[in-house]
Amino acid sequence: MSSPTEDVQCKVDAKDAYDEQNMFENGRINLQIGAPAYTILQQCARIMRVATEHRMKSEEKEGFLFQYGPRNGDIAYRKELASFLTRHYRYPVDSSSLVVTAGATQGLFMLASLLFNRGDVVFVEDPTYFIGFQILKTDLGLKTISVPMDEEGINVDMLDGLLEEHKKSPTVCVTEDRPFWTMLYLIPTFHNPTGRCLSQRRCRQLVQVARKHHILVVCDDVYNTLCYEKDSQGNFVTPPPALISFDQETDPGFHGNVVSNGSFSKILSPGLRLGWIQAPKKIRSLIMNSSYCDSGGAFNNYTSGIIASALQLGLVEQNLGKIQEIYARNMNAVHKIIIEEWPTGVSCLLPKGGFFIWVEFPQGFSCTELKKICIMDHNVSFYVGSICSPQGLFENCLRVCFALYDLETLTDAVRKIGQCARLMMETT
Repeated sequence: MSSPTEDVQCKVDAKDAYDEQNMFENGRINLQIGAPAYTILQQCARIMRVATEHRMKSEEKEGFLFQYGPRNGDIAYRKELASFLTRHYRYPVDSSSLVVTAGATQGLFMLASLLFNRGDVVFVEDPTYFIGFQILKTDLGLKTISVPMDEEGINVDMLDGLLEEHKKSPTVCVTEDRPFWTMLYLIPTFHNPTGRCLSQRRCRQLVQVARKHHILVVCDDVYNTLCYEKDSQGNFVTPPPALISFDQETDPGFHGNVVSNGSFSKILSPGLRLGWIQAPKKIRSLIMNSSYCDSGGAFNNYTSGIIASALQLGLVEQNLGKIQEIYARNMNAVHKIIIEEWPTGVSCLLPKGGFFIWVEFPQGFSCTELKKICIMDHNVSFYVGSICSPQGLFENCLRVCFALYDLETLTDAVRKIGQCARLMMETT
């Protein structure tokens, strides 16, 4: 049993690890961090303990979970995950279409690095998840082309024109091992940072454009099950259909152009480093036949086996219902404050799910200056919209995360941002 001194030391070490990244510098309320609340993560200890005890009963006899594992992942994990996704998505998910990953970030890096080389052209939404396009542009040296969004999601007509323009001189020679000359990275459901969902009309249109131009669409689907809309009986409704559900093998002209890149980071715990890729056979084969996969077998084999038990026992399902209630309450409270207490002229869409609220100020307003004032006067921070833009646009916008903090801390911070914005607008 650990001593009180050891317990304190563990807490200090954990805090120091975050402080090294200046995430909570001097007690800062940091609404830019897209991470689950600590009160929610504390529940993971019980989930993992129960699930581990369940799985270890068979491992004491077999020990398979401690091996490298099959390249596409633990069989039980893929089976239970497929059942979970089928219940929460609007279409059946086959376990054979899934490959285990060490999270969505690893999934994106793996796909892009296996299929494309430095200097190749890829396409991204604008705005988008800033680390997503930084992986493509900075880490992998790919040339990123921005495609604007509107209320329905990515502008597919503009994408169509840009693809037509750039495919005239592709850097990729399409082969069996590299079946696509470019890719589109997007977040179609509960988008980061705007919270929007790609309309079903656009989903159909995008799949047709992807088939027409022979491109791969990589969907960052980490928020899909975090839907906060309720029906007349007060039950959470099924989230919008995933983009990959519009690209089925039974479709005429099917080529397997869409990949869904999912994760347990937002719905359970980011520390697990566990996710999945749902993909057509040719993409799964490229992953499993790569030396990267062949060397180590399943990505995160042990954890995937434990989560298989958590899924089988209904623990993930129970946890999801709890966090939906908490995040829905937080989101609605933040949106209410922005609409009722922030300055006139500010617009803010109420999302139906996800982690973030996107706020737009009048053109010419500087959210960079607002952030400086908020940090100086209240030690409150958020992301300026321009960080989410490959072109540095949206200086008049900001993104706040409503997931990390308790309701009182969260709403107090949001009110302080609004107060600073009001004073700033009155004096300029």
